[in-house]
Amino acid sequence: MGDNFIYISSRQVRWLIVLSFVFALILDSINIIGQNYLFLPPFTLLVLLYWAGHFLDYTYMGTAFAIGLFADTIYQNTLGVHALIYVVLTFAMLRHRLRFRGYTIWQQSLNIVGFCFIYQIMHLFTLAPKLDDQQQLAYWIMPLVGGVLWALIALSLNRLSQQNVTEN
Repeated sequence: MGDNFIYISSRQVRWLIVLSFVFALILDSINIIGQNYLFLPPFTLLVLLYWAGHFLDYTYMGTAFAIGLFADTIYQNTLGVHALIYVVLTFAMLRHRLRFRGYTIWQQSLNIVGFCFIYQIMHLFTLAPKLDDQQQLAYWIMPLVGGVLWALIALSLNRLSQQNVTEN
């Protein structure tokens, strides 16, 4: 898995990166509709962790901050809360991305479950959402859903980035 990305630079797939973030922000706006979608992970976080984990030529810390500010404006939260959470999780990804790249998709998914669980804990302490019993189940099942969706996101972005490089 990780060997496929050794020679790919983030500059070669710049438009794919931008479009994937735009698409993830659109998917994140689904959570605004209601509290019924608490089980959905923040797609921007998953895409951010994908790009930060697979490219060694860029750290994505500034991108994490900017995407976090976009997420704060989408969710109408205190400005900077998601930015802080995204920067902390991106830093954690950068600390072990060399090992992460060598994992299989399912091992990466287990790591993403951990990242999403940390996201939920930080989200709980910073924003303190008011949840009833049914919403709590959906809130805490989100890391597992994030792990499953990671496999789909990683496989599709792997395929798209490899196609983009071979076309150029």
